[in-house]
Amino acid sequence: MPRGATLGGMSAGIRVLARVIGFFGLGTLAVLHAVWASGSPWPARNPRRLAEAVVGQRMTLPPAAPTAVVALGSAAAAIASAGGWGHGRIVRGGMRALGSVLLLRAALGGRAALALLGMPRPRERFLHLDRRWYRPAAAVLGVSLWLSAGRR
Repeated sequence: MPRGATLGGMSAGIRVLARVIGFFGLGTLAVLHAVWASGSPWPARNPRRLAEAVVGQRMTLPPAAPTAVVALGSAAAAIASAGGWGHGRIVRGGMRALGSVLLLRAALGGRAALALLGMPRPRERFLHLDRRWYRPAAAVLGVSLWLSAGRR
């Protein structure tokens, strides 16, 4: 494709960049959740510190099975973002739906996300990490999924 050519009104370079960001971002989430499902608190020092960082409370982490489901879902979304599941309407719709959820998560913030999940009010460490890392990451991944979901 010639330089500056577009795919459905979007430059091919932007779409490729969005797919790379989606693949590596969601792939990283998948790996982290797989590590946590195995019982490791990495990169935290112990499970209580990890729970404080990711769910806002010093408590036990969610069980391994739901954490593994998040790992598998993130891996599947990473593959979809890279085009590994094809470009059919169902795949594109799924990517847009997940992208919308991530954008909503970014807009509402961690306090609202935890409240929707029925979790207690988060501690300040979580809120700091949410402002600095989690919300921006959710926004970038949400946009990357929407851009990746465009027609070929």
